[in-house]
Amino acid sequence: MSKHILRITIIGFLAVAAFSSCKKDLGNYDYNDANVITISTDLANVDPAVVISNDSIVVKQNDSLKVNILLSQSEASADLSFEWTVVQNAATLANPTQYVLSNSQQLRTKISLPPNLYKLVIKVTDKKTGVSFYKFYSLNVDTSPWGGEGWLVLQDQPTEGGCDIAMITSRDGVSRGTIYRDVYFLANNHKLPAGTNKMSVMNYANSLRIQKLTFFYPNGGLQVRSVDYMDSSNHTNWFAISPSNINLQANAVSPIGGQYEMLLNNGQLFYQAVNATTIKTPPIMYGAPLVGSWPSLSPFFLMSGGGLYCSFFDRTNRCFLHINLSNNTLIPTTQADVANQHWPAYSGGAANLNATTGRGYDLNAIGRNLVYAENAQLSDGTTINPIYYCIFRNNANDSSFMYQYTSGLTGIANNIATGRYYLKDAASNVFGINTASIFAVPAFSTGSASNVFYYVHGTNSNTIYVCNPGYTGTMPATTTSHLGYSFPVGTVIKTMKVFKSGYNAANTPSTESRVLVVATDETAAGKGHNVYFFNLTSTGEINSTPADVYSGFDKIVDIIFKKGLGL
Repeated sequence: MSKHILRITIIGFLAVAAFSSCKKDLGNYDYNDANVITISTDLANVDPAVVISNDSIVVKQNDSLKVNILLSQSEASADLSFEWTVVQNAATLANPTQYVLSNSQQLRTKISLPPNLYKLVIKVTDKKTGVSFYKFYSLNVDTSPWGGEGWLVLQDQPTEGGCDIAMITSRDGVSRGTIYRDVYFLANNHKLPAGTNKMSVMNYANSLRIQKLTFFYPNGGLQVRSVDYMDSSNHTNWFAISPSNINLQANAVSPIGGQYEMLLNNGQLFYQAVNATTIKTPPIMYGAPLVGSWPSLSPFFLMSGGGLYCSFFDRTNRCFLHINLSNNTLIPTTQADVANQHWPAYSGGAANLNATTGRGYDLNAIGRNLVYAENAQLSDGTTINPIYYCIFRNNANDSSFMYQYTSGLTGIANNIATGRYYLKDAASNVFGINTASIFAVPAFSTGSASNVFYYVHGTNSNTIYVCNPGYTGTMPATTTSHLGYSFPVGTVIKTMKVFKSGYNAANTPSTESRVLVVATDETAAGKGHNVYFFNLTSTGEINSTPADVYSGFDKIVDIIFKKGLGL
């Protein structure tokens, strides 16, 4: 038989054998459908304020989340596995760090994610077949009560190894808030560094929903997330080239919507430009300091309405500077960078500079030390150039003045004929002003400036005085003050702030600059440390009855208002 014929015969035999084998096995196989699992939410055993519907969940940051699910199976199986995860809500967002939450059927977890919209996913896998089934929830993580709007209270806690903050969840004392204590420790499981003495809040454009909260302490500073106070960064990664001496004094963002971050370290100005893109892609570092004829600047930012310009005070040469932040140039550009010559020569007439009867001042030659500065007029962040009240004192600390200074877009003419007020320290004038170190200034809209500021009597630290600068006669004895509020003897006023919301112009509350918040030490009378809210009248008078009082704090170091995101 030829090889060809043999090959055909063998193939035919194999085919017949295969057919015969299949025929004999017919009906011996049992074909089953795969187990199909349907997932739904057990709405009867959850908090309806959290689990809103079968597909929607709203939870506050740092709160516990409980979700029960119900399973329907086409083929009953107890051999199942579970995985709860949180993933991005949009393709442009990164997956969150708190990714896998649980491997139990019913979810019990704490949500520490930053406030945002996410997707919560439950995956159920039949381990027998390896097939998985999914259910998606819209997860809205809202700000925790202590991470939202209210007054932050910085406290010294030496017996606990550092400092911490409390949050009073009241904006202006109109409604009673709750005190949440030690919220920094809650987020980080350690205290703020010992000696932390100052905090600041920087607000960016509402659409960005971004705030930066900073703390300064000896030889350093740190920044935390404003929604939960979790550590974010510290001074070691703020600078492209770290300064040889870290002495952080003040920081701010200009304009209101946020374009330039400014920082004063050891009298030197550092700043960085940010925008809607770069603010989301840290790190953004401060470059080299802006140096010039000024050895050291006072720790106050006198910003213009547009935000591209900011004025500073040269504490060594005792004169004003005006800087264009967009190109690092001094304004006016016609003047060279020479100390006490940054503005054209004074042209307002010699009589206006007379030490006894004059009311004007020379921007090039103030000749006094800047003690305090704060805006006395609201700015919309674009066009309105606010007036700043600047408290000056001479070297001997026996003569005080208040100067009204406008930080213009491109500077102001050096011909100021009014705006300098002599604050004579006498019982019938501005009593105790020469030793005062705590000040506060309300701010009002254009055309309605109150012409008032508050100070704590330097040697009688339980009293707040109201000063109304004015010209009712000839200098120097023209301005007077009067007692605004007196705490019991033994009370020490630690700090005070006027409520300034930081809201955009369209949303400015009616209580803007109508509330004075005061922190006290009343341990001498056995009343501990407290925070008072006082209503202010339209003329700046302090209501004799506090609107609200909050107690039970440790030694208070600083207070500051933190607005809600997007306002």
